[in-house]
Amino acid sequence: MSNHIKPYLSFSQYTCILKSKEEYKKRYIEGISFTSKYMDFGKMIAEISENREKENPNNNEKMALQLLPIFEETEKKLTATWHGIPLLGYLDGYNNGEIIEIKTGTQPWTKKRVDKHEQLDFYAIMLKETEDIKIEDIKIKLIWLQTMVDVDGSIFLTGKKEEYETRRTLKNELYIYPKIKKAWNDIDELIKSLL
Repeated sequence: MSNHIKPYLSFSQYTCILKSKEEYKKRYIEGISFTSKYMDFGKMIAEISENREKENPNNNEKMALQLLPIFEETEKKLTATWHGIPLLGYLDGYNNGEIIEIKTGTQPWTKKRVDKHEQLDFYAIMLKETEDIKIEDIKIKLIWLQTMVDVDGSIFLTGKKEEYETRRTLKNELYIYPKIKKAWNDIDELIKSLL
């Protein structure tokens, strides 16, 4: 058995196990790393947001610095036990009780898409549990930095930025709870089947 088994549930684990138990096994039990140029690009944007003093930033990093505000905290770690399930997440940005999520990509974000994005449910639930505040009182902002793919396959920021504010309610918690419980139980069953 591998030492890659996580004693918590993150949003990426949640989406992975509900999509494919086989992929979950490879990624989170066998420790096989999956990456793509899009994931690497998003990681680079998160890193420049966290370390704004980078020497010799490339053009994308310079543009990201111009587009992104300075946050009180970056990569804020959240841990919470919710209905007996240990959750873990990292906020891209955190300002005075407001969750900030940064997204890149060519597919536009819309208010409707932001309102339904379950990663924001995860973060709001964890912040509610750790800060002991009502979920309805948590401010959430998603910042989308549009990207394009050049003819050589490289990704670049276009300079377009959109911001969306949203909130979560008890209805969101009630909707996602059985899905989180199923994901946690599926992981447990998968691990037991491999023992």
